[in-house]
Amino acid sequence: MIDPTVKKLLESTIQLPIGKASVEEIRSLFKQFSSLTPREEVGKIEDITIPGSEGSIKARVYYPKTQGPYGILVYYHGGGFVLGDIESYDPLCRAITNSCQCVTISVDYRLAPENKFPAAVVDSFDALKWVYNNAEKFDGKYGIAVGGDSAGGNLAAVVAILSKKENIKLKYQVLIYPAVSFDLISKSLYDNGEGYFLTREHIEWFGQQYLRSPADLLDFRFSPILADLNDLPPALIITAEHDPLRDQGEAYANKLLQSGVKVTSVRFNNVIHGFVSFFPFIEQGKDAIGLIGYVLRKAFYGK
Repeated sequence: MIDPTVKKLLESTIQLPIGKASVEEIRSLFKQFSSLTPREEVGKIEDITIPGSEGSIKARVYYPKTQGPYGILVYYHGGGFVLGDIESYDPLCRAITNSCQCVTISVDYRLAPENKFPAAVVDSFDALKWVYNNAEKFDGKYGIAVGGDSAGGNLAAVVAILSKKENIKLKYQVLIYPAVSFDLISKSLYDNGEGYFLTREHIEWFGQQYLRSPADLLDFRFSPILADLNDLPPALIITAEHDPLRDQGEAYANKLLQSGVKVTSVRFNNVIHGFVSFFPFIEQGKDAIGLIGYVLRKAFYGK
């Protein structure tokens, strides 16, 4: 079963012409969709520039209405490594900030195909390292978590692994329907590869834009499920029933568990990939943001 509200959305104009129009046209439509989403009031917003090893990285900082000091969530947007930016993810980051009562820093990493793998990983980790070393600028005294959805979930998982290698201690990782591996055979890909917003064709197209060669599929910075997952921060993994990425997200949760990591894995039934971004229209999206808020408030503040 598909939620009736989700069905209406699928029958409306949310479908993007991925692979059938230019990258610029698809990006423009993606921004138009996000511009229709209501924006919640937060305490304060500021745009900053982070010095990266391969160039400057734009980021947007959201402060909650509550008084500091705060925990900090470094957030990576979705969009298949090709679409999305801090503006199109502004509505979601506002909602997450209010739910978590933390500072959220949304990272505008470089996109493909102009910047192939591992450019997005480099920017994502450079941004995290800078935030970690400059947390006091944001009154961030309660630690740092990483989070992201879809491609951003991939980047959050990867930077959590890279952080371990550089002895950066993270409080938590929030992975929303993350892409964590190359998948041709899972049941969720077979069952949900057509007609549920994100399709198998879309996934293949995104991969062609992002990766340099098939060898990149075996690099843990693209397929974090291939990495050593011991000693990682606790994780919340959110998946959607009618999502081709569902099984790989849940497989990642299982591998984390087998590696001794504390994991909460929640599948939201009757919804599709992207449902959290549709939170003003889909009740389960609001519920997911509420869950993220509960988990991160507990991780940061113990309540």
